[in-house]
Amino acid sequence: MKRYCRNCYHPLPYKAKFCAHCGQKDTDGRIGMKSLMGRIWNNTFHLEGKFIRTSWQLFVPGMVSKEFFKGKQDRYPHPIRMFAIVMFLFLFLLNSMLKSKEGKNHGVFFSPITTVETETGDTLVKEISFTLFEQMKYNAMLYDLEKDYEHLPAELKTPQVKSVVDSLLQSFAGRYNLEHKELMDSLPQELFDSLEIGFGGVKLAILDIVRLEPDEIIQSYKLTDWFDKLMVRQGIKSIKTPDALAHAYIGSLTWTILILVALMSGVLALLYWRQRHYYVEHFIFLLHFHTGTMLFLMLAIIGYLIGFWDKRVIQWAAFLPAPAMYLALWRYYGQGWFNTFVKWLVYGFLYIFAFALSFILGLLVVFAMF
Repeated sequence: MKRYCRNCYHPLPYKAKFCAHCGQKDTDGRIGMKSLMGRIWNNTFHLEGKFIRTSWQLFVPGMVSKEFFKGKQDRYPHPIRMFAIVMFLFLFLLNSMLKSKEGKNHGVFFSPITTVETETGDTLVKEISFTLFEQMKYNAMLYDLEKDYEHLPAELKTPQVKSVVDSLLQSFAGRYNLEHKELMDSLPQELFDSLEIGFGGVKLAILDIVRLEPDEIIQSYKLTDWFDKLMVRQGIKSIKTPDALAHAYIGSLTWTILILVALMSGVLALLYWRQRHYYVEHFIFLLHFHTGTMLFLMLAIIGYLIGFWDKRVIQWAAFLPAPAMYLALWRYYGQGWFNTFVKWLVYGFLYIFAFALSFILGLLVVFAMF
């Protein structure tokens, strides 16, 4: 009985396991869980031997791009696909790092700090469990409690009552590593100051930020301009949930870096215009470089997450791509050390400017939409 491919209906040779026309495996149409998960893994990540091999080769600046444009494209994964996979893994690790410290939800880079003085007079810095907004709420609570205490009948304003209340406040503050203030102590002056919200210069009283919802503030302050309303809503949201803004921006890094790569590819096209490279060659060269940079930073983050080193290693690792770019330019474009150094300086200056611009624009977009 003659067999046909179930996908394209092309005749299948005797005992053929795959269709010679479309490449589909000969099957009865039933798919097991193992086969399904294998397809998802291969189609999404394509983590085969050449992907792993390329990952290590990307640590040699400029090598993969040079080999890629020698006509050896089939040895390497598609540059955009590999960039997307590495970016996905990089963002996943970056989000994990932000949430890693002692299981706190506010993240290691948003842990408020305070100073405490020991009995010997030394000053120590310690992290506290509350976010900045929760500290504002705590100070507002003390303010309300003090006002309520002042309205008590005179016979209840005894040293014993005050001592009991202060004892409860001390226990509460100690539980959350807050700075303890006795009931009648002066509250911090910043509680009664105004805070500038967003980028529009709208000033709001801190007590109003704590007590009122954004729409209530807009109505109370009689704000009519749509931009001011947007800044108030998003600004208060960023104060109450700073991690949400950080994670939203991290999620937008893919497009930010792609825009940056596109801009800097044009810069390289101008710097090396005599070599008559196509624009796409500069683009792929920078894709390879940024993919290798993210792989390197991923190793630093993994070491931090498993406790091999602290955050300072990650900070130092973030500076190494600068000299690596010099080596990448020298190897890929093949010019002398001095010419490469001059163009590296020009590229580096323009890269910092473009990075700052794309970072600010990305932050503005995320701030307005998160």
